[in-house]
Amino acid sequence: MRSPRIIAVLGVATALVSADAHAAVPADAVPDAPAPFSVTFDAQGLTVRAIAVGGVAAGERVALNCHECLGQTSVEAVATGPRHVFRPKLRLSAASRLELTVHGRNFARTRAYVVRGGRLRLDARHCVSVADNRRVRCNSITAPRPWATMNVCTPTAVGVRAASPAGGARRDRVAARFRLQYAEGARWVDVPNGTSPWTVLGRADRSWQGGYTFRFSGIDGRTFRGLADFEWRRGTRVVRRVVRLTSPRRVPGFSSSVCAP
Repeated sequence: MRSPRIIAVLGVATALVSADAHAAVPADAVPDAPAPFSVTFDAQGLTVRAIAVGGVAAGERVALNCHECLGQTSVEAVATGPRHVFRPKLRLSAASRLELTVHGRNFARTRAYVVRGGRLRLDARHCVSVADNRRVRCNSITAPRPWATMNVCTPTAVGVRAASPAGGARRDRVAARFRLQYAEGARWVDVPNGTSPWTVLGRADRSWQGGYTFRFSGIDGRTFRGLADFEWRRGTRVVRRVVRLTSPRRVPGFSSSVCAP
């Protein structure tokens, strides 16, 4: 006679459909937070003919706003590569303030310039949370603190989502793998076939999100949690590993540490 524990494990294994590669959510096209960017001006006196914003990622929104200026004082575009150029033909005055902002998915970064001695000079740098439009510390969006959350929870699907914030080396890549466990009394047991393939999120100096949805034929009365394994890779060598359990309040909508469909 099989023990209750073995029967429970077999029940989960029977209900779990084989992992489907299409369930993997690739790294989102837009980074969570922009990396520090550069700004160069093509100017003659107080006339600005072109502004180049460097160090951006394709898909990030780049915005220009100029207060107390004449010309094209407000314009926004989507970067298609690592450099975006505005040609606003601005005429500045001593009271002008020029701001360049790069928007990621969850955070934005701004460089503001004022006129001093007849030239544009950097006045301030700041970062904001896009969701609630409030200032945040710029170093808080670059600290390497990855997270994971349960973001799908139905009788036929359990999804894990994870993020790897910026702060790593530009030459490294971050990859993530997702695992599923279920509660058996006071213990957590690995779900058979409950491990996803590795997904490369992107360059380690930027923040990314990705995930995986595990498909079921129908399970009730189980409580699941997820784990995300992160690897920082330099070529074929792994230079760092981190594991994160799922936690709540990470993404809009359903975001929990556990799933009990």
